[in-house]
Order: sequence, then C-alpha cells, then structure tokens
Amino acid sequence: MKKILFIAAVLTVLHSPFSVLHSQGRFDAHVFAGLNMGQIDGDRSDGYSHPGLRAGVGTSFALGDDLASPWRMVVELAFTNKGSYNKSYNTTLSVNYIEVPILLSYNLLDNRLRLAAGVAPAVKIGSSFTDGGGSAIGGEDDFVAVDWLPLTVSARYRFTDHLGIEGRLQYSATSVTNDNVSGTYFLFRSNKGCFHNLVNIGLTYTF
Repeated sequence: MKKILFIAAVLTVLHSPFSVLHSQGRFDAHVFAGLNMGQIDGDRSDGYSHPGLRAGVGTSFALGDDLASPWRMVVELAFTNKGSYNKSYNTTLSVNYIEVPILLSYNLLDNRLRLAAGVAPAVKIGSSFTDGGGSAIGGEDDFVAVDWLPLTVSARYRFTDHLGIEGRLQYSATSVTNDNVSGTYFLFRSNKGCFHNLVNIGLTYTF
C-alpha cells in the first residue's frame, strides 16, 4: 500500500508542473543516465565499491514570475541501484529504487553550470544479497519500503545547449534497514542503523 500511495503521489507531482508550466513556457525537460558508486555506512562494507545504474527523466522550472531568474526547481523520476560490496567476504548487497529528487537549483555561467541541493525520496522495488559462491539470498525484508530522506547535492555543466555532465552526492539521513540494533549513526546517536552513501556521475541531455 505504501508503494502504491508513493507512486500515485509521484505521478501527481510530475503531472502538475509538466501540464501547467509547459503551457506557459516555464520549464525545460532532460534525460540522464550514469553510474553510481555506493557503500552502506554501518554494514562494514569497503568504500565506494558497489557499481549501479541511475537513469531517468526530469524537468526544471522557474520560481515565481521571473523566467530569467537563476533560481529554479528541479523534479526528476529515476531508477537507481544502490548497495555495497565487502571485499573481505566477497559479498554484494544490491537494492533497487524508484526515486523522486526534488532539488532547488542555481544557474551560473550563462546557465551552463547548475548547482542544486535537496532530497530524493525513494521507494524500494527489489533487493538481493550475493555471497562469494554466487548464491543469491533475498534481502527484501531487510530494507525499509521507502527511504524518505536521502540528502542530495549535485553540479551539472553543459558543454552545449543540450549535452552535459553531472556529478551527484547522496546520503540517506535516516536508516534504510529495519533492524537498527547495530550499525553506525548519522548526526545523532539515536539515529542509528545503516545509511546509503553514494557518488554518481553521468551524462544529461536537455531538450
């Protein structure tokens, strides 16, 4: 039920700006694809050693009536794969999400450079654990259904009017696992468990 409500809310959020703002000429649209390098803080994994795909679509639109303002809101819909790899035990933990980044951005250098920050709530659509022998063990119940507060910062530079490269950092501000007896903590000792921590780099195309 949580997943259904989350996806319904996503479609509502995305439909409104696309339908209304498009008629006013207030938004742009973009597609993107890139590589995540992730770890899970609190699970004793080894650095940013888990590769994953991130790809999706998005829009940005002006805030207020000033269409030339450098301040814009960015809303995206993406598939993203996060997880961790433990070299000592040769184990891989992989989690797939549909995420909806909502970012406040600021444009520089004649709109070539865009800096942005915000959150990227994500609903889990699958997970797995693979040991060194190649056997797969379902990890569906180990992770919360919705990761509500992944903090996100990004920088995008467009080489042309359309093609650009983007780097992104993301950290889940609340634990992404159901069992939080052990692990680490973020900001407060009471906020204990495991936290996605990843770096993303990819290409973007703006229409």
